[in-house]
Amino acid sequence: MVYILLLLLGSAASYFGPWWAMAPVCFIVCAAVRPPAGVAFRISALAGITLWVGYSLFLYRDDPAGLTGKVAGLFIPALPAVSDVPPVVLVAVIAACVSGLISGFSGLAGARFRQLISGS
Repeated sequence: MVYILLLLLGSAASYFGPWWAMAPVCFIVCAAVRPPAGVAFRISALAGITLWVGYSLFLYRDDPAGLTGKVAGLFIPALPAVSDVPPVVLVAVIAACVSGLISGFSGLAGARFRQLISGS
């Protein structure tokens, strides 16, 4: 339930707002729904990972030599050991790490904020 809500609201917020719009959504939803702190982190991180890896794969599907290849080109010269990895895999891993941490900590902050306000 919370996962689906985070995906729907996060995708709408990211579509109409900046790339980091998923973070306030995770904070607000986890503060409103009140899951335990560990669950809030895991659900928020999983929703962020799903959203941004899916979006990077969507961008790659539409234009394989476009944005995904250019973003991967920023990292491949610095990492010669992974130069044979397809660019979409590298961008998906980077997107998963960044979005998972940002979304997860934002959901955790929302859950802890709710505990702070409610006093329990």
